[in-house]
Amino acid sequence: MERDEIIKQVLGKDAHIVNQIMGGMMNESFIVENRRKEYILYMPTVHANEMVNRYLEKDNQRIVYNLGLTSKNVYFDPDKGIKINEFIKGQPLDKMDKEDINLDYVAGVMKYLHNSSIKCQADYCPFRRLESYEKEANSYIKKRSAEYLKYRQLLMDNKEYLESQELCLCHNDAQKSNIIKEDKTNKYYIIDFEFMGNNDPIYDIATYGNGDVAEGRELLTAYFGGLETEDEIRRYYLWRLFVSLQWHNVALIKHYRGEGRATKFNFLDVADYFMKNAQEAYKHLVA
Repeated sequence: MERDEIIKQVLGKDAHIVNQIMGGMMNESFIVENRRKEYILYMPTVHANEMVNRYLEKDNQRIVYNLGLTSKNVYFDPDKGIKINEFIKGQPLDKMDKEDINLDYVAGVMKYLHNSSIKCQADYCPFRRLESYEKEANSYIKKRSAEYLKYRQLLMDNKEYLESQELCLCHNDAQKSNIIKEDKTNKYYIIDFEFMGNNDPIYDIATYGNGDVAEGRELLTAYFGGLETEDEIRRYYLWRLFVSLQWHNVALIKHYRGEGRATKFNFLDVADYFMKNAQEAYKHLVA
């Protein structure tokens, strides 16, 4: 198999896959061991390279590594979207109890990234991205629900306002599964840079609310030391609504492309989940 040939070529003839890490919409991930050292191999899911610019991802990985916020990359094929990083031995935050997560540390990582004064080669361009995803999703579903259109209209009403914010280096997918607490040092690292680009820093905080809108709101408080303004709170919920609609569309696309059949993963359930997440964010905006 290609993946076995790659790991032996890059890491040595004794390299072998230990197990697969489940989850992830853009990659299949495998823990690889070679002479008692562990690595993580990322293989792109079907069609993932159509949604991700791997050349930009490779450069963004380098930026974040130089900032000391992620592990070393040892192999990256941007044409195929295959990469190998040194493995961070620890726990992703989505596998930890909430009370064991230090939000001040998470906020510190984000602020260090945002305040680095470094810029990516490209902006994230969220609305252009959403419209691209919608275009493909619309080719499958034809008609949107009244609920979706209501949420979308609120975002479009605030499009100029959201796009007027100052941009900085952002991860753009800082959900809990992409933040790792290392076992030995308790240091927090970030991984997976497929969507990294210059953006409003509050967008990053909003992505932390993928699993729970309230958790992202708590991170906003930690980020601003309890001094967040009404404007910043509103931006959080607007971006949270945006992120929910974005991933709702990606999940629909993956379902109708048939990607769930190979992995036995129900992307319609994911799409429904993000609509519920959008509903929660919307409630705060119209309260």
